[in-house]
Formats: sequence, C-alpha cells, structure tokens
Amino acid sequence: MGRYSVKRYKTKRRTRDLDLVYNDLATKESVRALKNQALDETKPGLGQYYCVECAKYFENQISLDRHTKGKVHKRRVKDLRQRPYTPLESEACAGYNVQKFLDDVEKYKKVEEYKNENKEELDAIKSEKKDTLDAIITGIPSGELNQDEAQEKPVEKSLQANEVEMTD
Repeated sequence: MGRYSVKRYKTKRRTRDLDLVYNDLATKESVRALKNQALDETKPGLGQYYCVECAKYFENQISLDRHTKGKVHKRRVKDLRQRPYTPLESEACAGYNVQKFLDDVEKYKKVEEYKNENKEELDAIKSEKKDTLDAIITGIPSGELNQDEAQEKPVEKSLQANEVEMTD
C-alpha cells in the first residue's frame, strides 16, 4: 500500500512551475526580494542562499555556486528564456478568452523589453555573493572575523610551546 501511494504522488522533488518563476524574474524588485530574504530557521541556510531560477534553497554560498555551474540549473535557465506555457494559451487555442490572451501577449512583450533594458542590473542582482552564515547572524563581515581569529591563534601557539611533556 505504501509503495503505490508514493509512486502516485511524486512531490518530493517537485519544483515551482516555470510560469511562476518567470513572473518572479520579471522585475528587479521581485528578484531582490527573493535574494535578500529575512532569516528563516525552517529553510536550509536560514533562507539566505536562494536560486531564483530553480526556486531552491542551499546551505551555503559554495553549494549555490556549484549548483549554478551544473547541468540542472543551466537547463532550467534555458527553459526560462522562452515564454512558459500557461493555461491561458490552451484556452485561447480552444477559442475561449482570446482577448485576455492577446492582452497577456502585449504584457509579455513589455516585460521582455524591460528585461533587455535592465539585463546588466538583473544579472548583477542574481549573481550577488553572500557572506557566511556566521557573518550574517553576527553582523560582522567575514574578513573581520578572520582577522580576529588570526590574532587569537598565535596566543594559543605560545601557550602550547611553553608546555612540557611528562614521561614516566
């Protein structure tokens, strides 16, 4: 019984539909809002490392970078270059809501013009690199954290050098 119910509903790896992601990528404000989310303990990486195209959260910046170089991400970006299929298209093919579909096509053309005009800004927002989670939580950039750790390490080494080994 359990096996067939799992086969019937394959929702474990289900991602957001292309038309919803396409709408997210329409304006730079929506992309910025998705990239700069508030800290959320229920999401991987506290919701800070998000791939907008694939609608996935990652643990850290390294895994997000590795994902963007991968085949799955590149395939998804290629699919998003074209206008995704919507239920409105199927209704227009059947003869229903044709005017609404034509209005949607005009809206699509405007969005494409906007994307072409602001391509550099959108790419810059999408490719922003985030700091480590420790730096995000504490509010101190990771460069300063590394300097503080470097200053503490010589003190520990000097303590270890003064220790004497006891033998039987």
